[in-house]
Amino acid sequence: MKTFSRNEPVTIVCYGDSNTKYYLGDLQQDGPEEDSYPGRLRKLFECSGFEKVRVLNCGFPDTQTDFALANFQQQVVENRADVCIFGFGTNCIRQPEADLEDYLDDMARLFSLCKQRDIQPMSLMIPWYSADYCGTEGQQRLPGWNSALCELCLPRQIPVLDTFSTFAAVPDLFFNEVATPKRHYSTAATQMIAEMAFAMLAPYIR
Repeated sequence: MKTFSRNEPVTIVCYGDSNTKYYLGDLQQDGPEEDSYPGRLRKLFECSGFEKVRVLNCGFPDTQTDFALANFQQQVVENRADVCIFGFGTNCIRQPEADLEDYLDDMARLFSLCKQRDIQPMSLMIPWYSADYCGTEGQQRLPGWNSALCELCLPRQIPVLDTFSTFAAVPDLFFNEVATPKRHYSTAATQMIAEMAFAMLAPYIR
């Protein structure tokens, strides 16, 4: 991990899909920004006295890694990111024609773009979702895709936050849908993600 000075501005861009934005699946609308994991991460830094840390929520519902690449300059570079936490994959893996190699290639390109611009990348795992969202076959891809994502990140020394295992074990707690298939984080999940990201990043801002 890169280190940063606590006395200098540090910008953390949370770049992902609807689970970064914080989306209420049953209502088909964005939830409150303060309930998103970027919003909660921002609050943790503020309450811990990190006055110069800025956390941006660059979450875009229903997007895939092709969107992430096409909009990297605008969402990450032009926001002067020092750290970028990626949260893409759900809308790739759920497609009938889902291709793991294409996903990994896109993620590798995103990580390379960060390296070229001296931005510290991090990644969330692809979250669990119920089988009635895109079928049992789609759900069964999740462990393999997440394992491959971790293998991609390991030699590059890119931290990965496990947003799959714990949440998959207790879906009623960690996903917000009641009337429709479970696929979007609950506030319990966004709080836990914020705490994981804070624990990872805070020691390197000193």
